[in-house]
Amino acid sequence: MPRDDPITEEERRANSATDLMRMRLERLQQNIHKPAPIPTKKETLRAPKAPLEFVRNVVGSSAAAGSAEFHIYRNNRRKEQNRLDYIEEVARREEMDEQFKNKINGIQKQEEEKTAKKRAKRLRQKEAKRRKKMNKNEESDSDEEDSDESEESEEESEKAEEEEAKKE
Repeated sequence: MPRDDPITEEERRANSATDLMRMRLERLQQNIHKPAPIPTKKETLRAPKAPLEFVRNVVGSSAAAGSAEFHIYRNNRRKEQNRLDYIEEVARREEMDEQFKNKINGIQKQEEEKTAKKRAKRLRQKEAKRRKKMNKNEESDSDEEDSDESEESEEESEKAEEEEAKKE
């Protein structure tokens, strides 16, 4: 009589679940380069089979019904209930997904508004700092140039006033 796979034989000898896990871990550690099997999660919600096109008109659980008819009735009722439960579950999941998406969109919108507000504040502060620096530079430059250009600036201001008066 041929023996099974040595791995399954080893797993049969495990006394408890912890022994089984220990054996599997030891086997994985012996060949560290071999990828470990990771089971995938199976879909828990399955669509029921399509309902039958022809359903016998079977007497329910009333008196004088034979056991065969009652079993047919019960199975049909169970299948229909499973189908309705599936439809309700799908609708509930879709509603939950929609609520989740709406919540995520709302949070993203709030974060974008907050970010835009902070960005605008940073830009205003940066602009104010730049203007302040420019004013300081102009003042220091104008102090040095005032002695030479004071006469020129007076003439320019007089010309500007005359031009404004002509425009009016």
